[in-house]
Amino acid sequence: MLAYCDTNVYCRPFDDQSQARIKAETEAFIAILEQVDQGKIVLTSSDVLVAEVGQIASRPKRQLVELYLAHCGQHIVVTPQIVQLADHLVKRTRLKPRDALHVAAACVGQVAILLTCDDRVARKRQTISQATRQLGFEVSILNPLDLLVKFGQQAAAR
Repeated sequence: MLAYCDTNVYCRPFDDQSQARIKAETEAFIAILEQVDQGKIVLTSSDVLVAEVGQIASRPKRQLVELYLAHCGQHIVVTPQIVQLADHLVKRTRLKPRDALHVAAACVGQVAILLTCDDRVARKRQTISQATRQLGFEVSILNPLDLLVKFGQQAAAR
């Protein structure tokens, strides 16, 4: 199964772990990395993801996130098709341009699941699915906790 994590998933381990939801999402991300190591999931990166990670101000944090990116088995190069699809998504779903680029990259890369901890993106998952499906793309937008549930694993309650 191909999965794409947006930047906030890779950064989740560096957020305030005293909050139950953040801690649960961090644990879910680590469990997903274990699934990657077992060959059950293939993570996909993109030029968009690499560029965002490169903008992380804290050098130690950026280097650690880059280590997480090393788990990716595939990479999506941004093409005019991705940019055009992202523009369409911005207009149709009112996603922020960077979020639309992540979705467009996942679609063009034929990724089955896009993982995000961003509630604004998650709330628009139905609208995003409709917009992408009309163009022949199929990608499910899930929180990392939702993916573990799909795999039948125990995840901490939100």
